[in-house]
Amino acid sequence: MISLFARADRYLAQFSRLCLVGLTLLLAGLMAVAVFLRYVMDQAFPAIEEISILAGLWLYFISMVVVTRERSHLTGGILDLLNLSPRTRVLIKGFNDLVGLLVIGFFGFYAFKYLLFVMKINRVSTNLGWPTAFWVGAAIAGFTLMALYKVRDLFIHKNSYTEFDNKSPHPADATLEEISR
Repeated sequence: MISLFARADRYLAQFSRLCLVGLTLLLAGLMAVAVFLRYVMDQAFPAIEEISILAGLWLYFISMVVVTRERSHLTGGILDLLNLSPRTRVLIKGFNDLVGLLVIGFFGFYAFKYLLFVMKINRVSTNLGWPTAFWVGAAIAGFTLMALYKVRDLFIHKNSYTEFDNKSPHPADATLEEISR
């Protein structure tokens, strides 16, 4: 069962990275076209702004999922400067993950409520007429996947680091823990 989750996680990570590359290229292309149309052709195409915002939102929330998966959020590193026992480190990291999960849950709850609201009133975008749920769906997908990774983090804390910590600083006494595939 664990290998199934590990494979699903690996595929989700690859898909997320592919989406990040694709959305970044799309957003750059849209901005280049918008600038060309506005300043060279003296034309405006308002739908480009809507598509740009949609691509930017999905880019932002998928990036949040990738950063949460790899535990590469910006941190002050104060925990590594203090001479704490491994048990105290684990307790502090667990507390931080619990607080993070509660914050994600709070914002995810209100994003879901907003999604239900825009679906109820059948709200659509101004220029394209697309359902606003596409925009809010980015937040729902992002918060859901971030919450799943935070739950994962709550249960694998030891004085060790894994493949998920590849960008975080580690204390000198931490050991690399291999994940079975």
